[in-house]
Amino acid sequence: MSKQNLCKGCVESVMVTEEIIQELVKETEEDLSVIVSDEIYSERLKICESCPSLQYGTTCAHSGCIVRYRAKFKNKSCPFAQKAKWEKVS
Repeated sequence: MSKQNLCKGCVESVMVTEEIIQELVKETEEDLSVIVSDEIYSERLKICESCPSLQYGTTCAHSGCIVRYRAKFKNKSCPFAQKAKWEKVS
């Protein structure tokens, strides 16, 4: 993998396992008032999966966040600096 494909602050050895991602996503279910509906979550993930800034299939190059985790929260938006690809939910 070339240096230009790495996330800001990451090195090639930085990878998150599927098990860790599943644990993080499961933790969001502890307070349903802060997470988006399944429909919005799916829409956000589709957008992230088609984004060229998705690194390792898991991580946003703009924020360093695990997209499957960040996309769950109402108070989060896409961190793309020029124009967010999805917005916060009230």
